[in-house]
Amino acid sequence: MRSACNFYESNSFYKQYEFKRKLAMKKYQPTLSKFKPLILLFFYIGLTSLSASLSAQNKCMIYGSLTTIDGKTYEGPIRWGNEEVFLSDIFNSKKTSNPYLKYLNKSDFKTEYKSSSRSKSKDFISISSSNNQPKSNYLPRVFQCRFGDIKSITVTGRESVNLELNSEKFINLRGGSNDINTRVSILDIELGLIRVNWNKIDHIDFFRPTREHSDSFGQGIYGKLTTTQGVFTGFVQWDHDERLLDDKLDGESSEGDFEIPFRKIKNIAKHRNSCLVTLTSDRELNLHGTNDVDSNNKGIIMNLPNIGRADFVWKHFISFEILNEKAPESLCDTSFPSSKRLYGKVISKSGQEFEGIIVYDLDEAMDSELLNGYNDDIKFSIPFRNIESITPMSNEYASVELKSGEKLFLGDETDVSYKNAGVLIFTSSEEFHILKWDELEKIIFID
Repeated sequence: MRSACNFYESNSFYKQYEFKRKLAMKKYQPTLSKFKPLILLFFYIGLTSLSASLSAQNKCMIYGSLTTIDGKTYEGPIRWGNEEVFLSDIFNSKKTSNPYLKYLNKSDFKTEYKSSSRSKSKDFISISSSNNQPKSNYLPRVFQCRFGDIKSITVTGRESVNLELNSEKFINLRGGSNDINTRVSILDIELGLIRVNWNKIDHIDFFRPTREHSDSFGQGIYGKLTTTQGVFTGFVQWDHDERLLDDKLDGESSEGDFEIPFRKIKNIAKHRNSCLVTLTSDRELNLHGTNDVDSNNKGIIMNLPNIGRADFVWKHFISFEILNEKAPESLCDTSFPSSKRLYGKVISKSGQEFEGIIVYDLDEAMDSELLNGYNDDIKFSIPFRNIESITPMSNEYASVELKSGEKLFLGDETDVSYKNAGVLIFTSSEEFHILKWDELEKIIFID
């Protein structure tokens, strides 16, 4: 959502920051003019302990066993492709079917779904009535959850998997991202590093190690990110890809091409459409010409405990200082309870109130799935289990209140705008109701 966005610290024991408010709301100003400027409240900066060891950081990483089609099993830390390595990293794919469409066909509900203006997806749902005969057209919907919420993944084809959540709920997925049909690396506790091609994998089971494991894929990139919206400290994913100190920053200069491991970097500062990179030796390089160091950067992601993750685009980036201190374990979300069905109250603008099992956007049904939305081009991805309530504010955006007390104003995504296909709520085994976005007053989630 292209709108004003401020960050504040919400707890008194954290140092408070206040930043200049953006007053111009270009895209949605007519729609939002009767509301106060959007304010995003959450805490994240304060850190009081920096004494965690590397073994503590290892607890934050993906771990499990990989079984090949030949029946051989390897156990250890896992890296998915060349990217995901932390429990808080996100697995992306698409659902092969939507079991909730049958409830549309049993009702007189009329809607049309179109994907986000930012998405390249051509997914859609179209429900209409003709001679009392509802019709529907459907393409697969996006599926996202964190690796810490996954119990197992079974490869069922070159582009398909059967994914089991911690709740033992199974979901059939196909394609949708490079998380499917990729190579998986595992640091076997006896054999060391093994890279297994997708067509050799039968299934992967995810679990926490029962003993200390000295090997790892390396340390996460931990540091202080300075943006136009504030200063944040934590682990980052640079350009959506690099997330370990041994991963490399690519760039060009008048002297040649560079591939610099992040562990040799002290600071990265934006300089027009390039970056001034300061090494740990204090040597400086001005790099350009790649998406690691110019406006083609896909985004700098930071994980926010008890919230989700924020993806900062180039226009917000000012600098990033890599810290030598060991990151506290609290920065990694290592608590992943069994996934549960979404449950709560749905209140309509007409005053009706329903309580029961919720299917959000006619698609998300589990609290481990993610709600997505933008504030001033910053994309937030939030597990539903962290959300207290959602209040539609207009066709374009919603107020999302978190269980930690923070409030975010998000828009420009299907989940938080008129593009939402509707909310389905089961009040009993035989009774259900469907409400459109413009009929919703508020959704309150109940544990």
